[in-house]
Amino acid sequence: MFKKKPTIKNLSPLRSSDRRKIADQIISDYKIEIPSNTPAGEDPAGASNPAPNLTSIRNALLPDNSQSARFTTTAGPKLREVQGTVYVGTHPGGEERILWFKLEHGPGADGRLYPTVYTLWNNPNLVSLLYTPEMVMRKLQSGADLMTPGLANEPPFPKRAVQGAVVAVAGLDRYTVPLFVGVCEIDVSALGEVQGTKGHAVRGLHWEGDELWAWSSSSRPGQPAPEYLAGWDEEELEEEDEEVGEIEEGVDELALGEESPQAAVEEPLDESPDEPTEEPAPVEKEPSMKEIDEAFVKAFIYSLYKLKQDNPSAPNHGLSLPVQPSFLISNMITPHLPIYSAQQAQFYQIKKTSWKNVKKFIKYLDKQQFVKSKDRSGQETIILDVDFNDTRVEQFVPYKLPSKNAIENAKKPAASANTKPAATGGDPAVGQTLNVQTLYRPTQKVTPTIFPALSSSDPKNYYKYSDVSNRLDQYLQSQDPPIIDKQNRRIISLNPFLANTIFTTKSSEDRTTTARGKTTRDGLLKRIVEDHSLMTAHYAILRAGQALSDVKPKPGAAPKITVILERRTGSKTVTKVSNLEVFGIIPSLLAEELQKKCASSTSIAQANGAPRGVMEVLVQGDQRKALETALLRRGLKTQWIDVVDKTKKKK
Repeated sequence: MFKKKPTIKNLSPLRSSDRRKIADQIISDYKIEIPSNTPAGEDPAGASNPAPNLTSIRNALLPDNSQSARFTTTAGPKLREVQGTVYVGTHPGGEERILWFKLEHGPGADGRLYPTVYTLWNNPNLVSLLYTPEMVMRKLQSGADLMTPGLANEPPFPKRAVQGAVVAVAGLDRYTVPLFVGVCEIDVSALGEVQGTKGHAVRGLHWEGDELWAWSSSSRPGQPAPEYLAGWDEEELEEEDEEVGEIEEGVDELALGEESPQAAVEEPLDESPDEPTEEPAPVEKEPSMKEIDEAFVKAFIYSLYKLKQDNPSAPNHGLSLPVQPSFLISNMITPHLPIYSAQQAQFYQIKKTSWKNVKKFIKYLDKQQFVKSKDRSGQETIILDVDFNDTRVEQFVPYKLPSKNAIENAKKPAASANTKPAATGGDPAVGQTLNVQTLYRPTQKVTPTIFPALSSSDPKNYYKYSDVSNRLDQYLQSQDPPIIDKQNRRIISLNPFLANTIFTTKSSEDRTTTARGKTTRDGLLKRIVEDHSLMTAHYAILRAGQALSDVKPKPGAAPKITVILERRTGSKTVTKVSNLEVFGIIPSLLAEELQKKCASSTSIAQANGAPRGVMEVLVQGDQRKALETALLRRGLKTQWIDVVDKTKKKK
């Protein structure tokens, strides 16, 4: 609904009485429980009881000093006008954002208050949470509705997900983070199965990435979703003790054809259940919960053991502290789990353990004296310190680890046995594996103080962002007298080198920093990486089997393929794509494929404003989706593709 930027009029403050009235309406509509010791009509003042009371619940839903404004936008294929009201506020530690919206006139208008993702990120279990694969989530975030085959979790579904109910949808990668808000078109809670069903399940209203999410009174970009949110993974556990499984990433219920990845969103394919298939692979025995717990603990110990072996003299053996929950799972646990197949990947998930979520797992490691943890702002739990000298780490006996390819393949849904590989048509770029790495080379200003003085042609003189972070930590921890604050390790006192080398510009920020004599560790890292006089940016494009030592990094920002849509001769639209050669894509072969797939004429010419030899492929019509599919087949990722739509009317 908010793909197009709405027109929002001037904000006006909400009176306290109006704010309380609106908050009470939300409490009533969403059936939020008020503790019995707090009368529903009173605001207890000075209560020392930490349990939620009516005032705290009101403030969590609609913070104090909230504002409102009227808005207008258009919806539907006929672009019918929609009018309503947005409610803007600031959650603790956040920015001023749209927290609620109400549709009052036009298609879909019902006068109901709908939460935005910012409200859901601060109010766990406000609505029921459904799940969908990441591929489908990307379609939802482009404005599509969620079809019934796109529901990823197995029945029973949440009891509150009845027809007409407001629900949130999360992807499988971040199953505790709502990214999409909509209304149930059917009674999802009554579904017995998903396979073979058709039709809309959830009508989309708002999602991370739309114009409502992007709005800010200070013109700041929208806030990205967190990696993990405590509370959103507990609703199912309370309703059903039996359901402790991780939402499986391979969603067999989606009848998605290889050439039409939008089928789960727009129209599910009709598949006959009696269709003969090849004999299935043998089913592996699922490990017990105790075995999964032991595997997670051993994986953590293995990660510490390997860090200690690989970085014997580095501070914290190369581990950057504090450790975030997402980093713990993706970089320390998953690579050291005994995952050798896609089926095993479904067993070894955090929700299959007795802890159910990362926060409780970290608490367990703290209790076992492996780590020292801390709750941050009442949200996620982070690891502040690690005991590398624990006898369990020193006496650890390594076991055989799965290959990197096995781990990556285990994360992908298994292809059906009778699926035939797509024909490449003689194009060597189809099926290639690419890895674009951003690298940094230190200048003489920071060598040899922070980085060793190496030749510019030495492959070791190029650092990833994580390597720059580790080098900075080593420098900070080696200083005598210490410059790291004992009370808060994120605060750094400026020594002569930092003051005279890093913060040397005449900007107000540098003057304030040097006058204060302190900075933050993250701010210092950001300054070093972004200042071209300290670090020069480079990039390297690695193909299958290549390492950084095999290629010479090139200066500048990592390249992207440019896709331009523009209008010619009235209403005629063309799609142009350039900068293909750097990724090993042959323009003429891509043009041939697009001509067949799109049934449109194509042409190849020198790209305007580009170096000689950089060609541009032109295809008739708006072919961005077909082009994206063709580029993904050639090893590209969506973040390496820039789309410029010049067909939109200027305001």
